[in-house]
Amino acid sequence: MLIVGEIHTALLPHSRPLTPEEARAALSLAVGETVVQWARPVPHTASPVLLHGVDCKLPLAPKQDNPHADDRSANGSVRAVGTVCSRAVLTGGHLLQGSAWTSVSPPTRPRRMPWSYYLARPGTLETIGNFEVERLARAFLVAENRRDRTELLDTAAIARHSIHDVLARPVLDQRPPVKTGSTRLRWAAIADPGKGRAVAFRLVGGDRRRMSMVTGVVEPEQIAAAAEDLAVHDWLLTAVAARIALAKIGEDPRHTLRTLRPVVDHLMHLWAAGARTSRDLEFLWDSLERRPGLSRQWATMTERVRSQIDYGAADLAAKMLDMMEQGQRRGGGGTDHFLR
Repeated sequence: MLIVGEIHTALLPHSRPLTPEEARAALSLAVGETVVQWARPVPHTASPVLLHGVDCKLPLAPKQDNPHADDRSANGSVRAVGTVCSRAVLTGGHLLQGSAWTSVSPPTRPRRMPWSYYLARPGTLETIGNFEVERLARAFLVAENRRDRTELLDTAAIARHSIHDVLARPVLDQRPPVKTGSTRLRWAAIADPGKGRAVAFRLVGGDRRRMSMVTGVVEPEQIAAAAEDLAVHDWLLTAVAARIALAKIGEDPRHTLRTLRPVVDHLMHLWAAGARTSRDLEFLWDSLERRPGLSRQWATMTERVRSQIDYGAADLAAKMLDMMEQGQRRGGGGTDHFLR
């Protein structure tokens, strides 16, 4: 079985983290459906899962023995019909994600069936035609490079749709505490108990990422949750690295303090790698912690941020003491007049 999805991650446009009650209200996207919340180790809220009916095409990657094809070529496609799941996720009251995913299965009928047939299989696309799982997985990850994307499955649009209503909530003051960008993670997982487990994670440009995975038989929603967990922590690494780059470390202590202080106030406490990953998928973090070593990178960056905050505060305190001593010498008296 093939499971594919996409996740968009960004900072919620609000000056402070939402309280659990505000988060529950903001992510109530379906009347009568339950919003799920966790308090440990980091507050986490997930909207109800929504279903989107699609009749689309899935791209096919070139065959492995075709050296002349590339990702942008028209290598064929397969028609697929069914439903795609989506939800909005809020981590720490601050980090908002739009997530879309679906499982792709081989055909069980020789023709397109009525919608009632597909609605009875929520979160599943059934292909009409050939089902080559590895070619489908490879092509999905690079589908955005195709010259003609007409009628292809658009998980990006579905992921954005899941957070549209959240971003329109009147409770949001549209004043995020840190100016950051967003990231997009497109992922594909092959669930095959006969193969060894593996994961590959790649940065593609400034804001796009790809993840491929081979796993045993796991619920598609659990794989989606693990991908959301990875996307949150990749966004944190990206956002903090960008703030460090803007901080002018070693040039302007005041600018450095102003730039890095929001990182300490709003982002550094949100790191909890693997907290939303099921036990069956813990190998994902085991692999990524060995190489490239996400938690090691986070520890290095946050230590640098803390050091700059400490150094900057000490430097400003020393300058204030110098000013007080200069004032004392000019006034010819004690420092009492500074304390009145």
